[in-house]
Amino acid sequence: SDYAGNSFGSFPNGLAAVFGPDAIPQAGLAQIVAFVGFLELFVMKDIEGTGNEFVGDFRNGSLDFGWDTFDEETKLSKRAIELNNGRAAMMGIMGNMVAEVLTGQTMYE
Repeated sequence: SDYAGNSFGSFPNGLAAVFGPDAIPQAGLAQIVAFVGFLELFVMKDIEGTGNEFVGDFRNGSLDFGWDTFDEETKLSKRAIELNNGRAAMMGIMGNMVAEVLTGQTMYE
């Protein structure tokens, strides 16, 4: 638990965790937004000359899990697979949000 006595299990699931009466404190949400902002501004940057091949290629010369060993056809296929998986995940999350709003229950209830 934190200094205020809140534990992870004391917060509700779903949208109620952000908008409900027992929601995560605004300072906690601000910390999350600040951390993601830090990552966007200082870590996940497109640095010229570090092997960036396409928009969203944020390797920056520090992480490379063998991407450069693939041929162009394999790279194109893997990028398409990753984009489609991301789209499917977004649709799944959107479906969960809509179902929660319509039924008033989270997917875990």
